[in-house]
Amino acid sequence: MKSFLEYALFAGIARLLQLLPLGVVRRMARIGAGFAWYCVPIRKSLTLMQLRVAFPDRADTDIRRIARDAYTNLVTTIFELMWTPRLDDESIARVIHMRNPEVIEQAARRGTGVVFMSGHFGNWEWLSIGVARMMGIPFTVIVHPIHNTAVDDLVEGWRRQFGNRTIPMGVSIREVITTLRNRGAVAMLADQSGPSGSVYVRLFGRPAATYEGPATFALRIGAPIIIGYSLRREDGNYDVIVEEIPTQDLQGFTDANVRELTRRHVRALERMVTEHPSFWLWQHKRWKHTPGKDNIIVEDPAA
Repeated sequence: MKSFLEYALFAGIARLLQLLPLGVVRRMARIGAGFAWYCVPIRKSLTLMQLRVAFPDRADTDIRRIARDAYTNLVTTIFELMWTPRLDDESIARVIHMRNPEVIEQAARRGTGVVFMSGHFGNWEWLSIGVARMMGIPFTVIVHPIHNTAVDDLVEGWRRQFGNRTIPMGVSIREVITTLRNRGAVAMLADQSGPSGSVYVRLFGRPAATYEGPATFALRIGAPIIIGYSLRREDGNYDVIVEEIPTQDLQGFTDANVRELTRRHVRALERMVTEHPSFWLWQHKRWKHTPGKDNIIVEDPAA
């Protein structure tokens, strides 16, 4: 019964939002975020704590503003995802603006497949949908299944409606390798906390358990690794910026090279989050694990 009620509530809200213009949906998201911030402060203390640790020199008023804006970004992303069935090619071109599509075009022309990654930044859902559609390169997207299977089926349908394919994390390795060897594109988010036994890369100065999947796939196949970000503009639409993480000096699939490439894409994300902190998912417990004496901590090269 609980699962059914969750699904009914989720699907009902989604259906209501799909009846409204996108601008109204975004205004409702701001109202919903304000309600969550003041009345249902889920993970509010965690968000503030992580921001204070990441930006110790910022005034507390600035920290609270960033946190409040991060809630608005999260609720807006959820509401926009619910609105996805209203998207078409015309609206995608209107809400997604590719600043430098040539980076992806050049990577795809190499014929080695492409590893496209991002973080929970901006609207990460529309990032994979919009970039794949506009570039004409369907993505195989690695996803975390939602615990409610009915909600998961609904969301997966939205993610796949423009030709992307989704595969669940944990059973995806063979399909990822096959996709890349067939010159396809694999998309994934790699900024959430990895298991406690992962390697640890310093993020905002603190060791953070980090997935090595993107680097492993890229180096194992010899595919370029592209990281992308969706930056929300004042009009609510998005500028998409992509960059290739350098791998030319990493010869071969070795543990050392995988760790170095992992460090590089963590640094790239850290730079973007530093510039636009309110777009990141600070509500996630990114530093939930503490490295033990047997864990590997990947350090930046000495100056």
